[in-house]
Amino acid sequence: MTRTTRLDRDALDQLLANQLDVIARHQARAAGLTDNALRHRLRREGPWSTLLPGVYMAATGTPTGLQREMAVLLYAGRGSVITGPAALSCHHIRCAPSDLVDVLVPATRQRHDAGFVRLHRTTRMPARIWERGPIRYVPPTRAVADTVRHLSSLRDVRAIVVDAVQRRACQVRDLAAELAAGPRTGSGLFQ
Repeated sequence: MTRTTRLDRDALDQLLANQLDVIARHQARAAGLTDNALRHRLRREGPWSTLLPGVYMAATGTPTGLQREMAVLLYAGRGSVITGPAALSCHHIRCAPSDLVDVLVPATRQRHDAGFVRLHRTTRMPARIWERGPIRYVPPTRAVADTVRHLSSLRDVRAIVVDAVQRRACQVRDLAAELAAGPRTGSGLFQ
């Protein structure tokens, strides 16, 4: 006797609508997609594409920035939050775009960088987050700090800090507090 799974098309459609047409494998399975049905959608000329390990887009072509960010959060798992240049963009702070999407995950999370994901394990998960639809972002002060720690140009660091302060997204005292609380590695130009 073979086991059959009944596809809940309404649940699948609702999930895809809520998540910008991006879905994790475990979510697709929970909606009733079998492994065969998933493989069929992901075939070479199929209607879906793989964005990251275990994360798919219910479309073909190039994903938007928000779809990439949604994929990163699904890959990184529960409690993860976008930081770095993508979060700066959310807060309307100017920064050079990055091919990678930075994401904070709890320190105990056993995930690795993959594709366009750069994971940052931390014991300092932000208490407050910003949301844009289904995407979760760190506060502006944390986004500035996490971004500039990866920069090697004092000019670039200053440009981001000045833009954040001038746009009133951050105050200097809050940036100083974040600098003091955060990791020292990479913070030399931020001081």
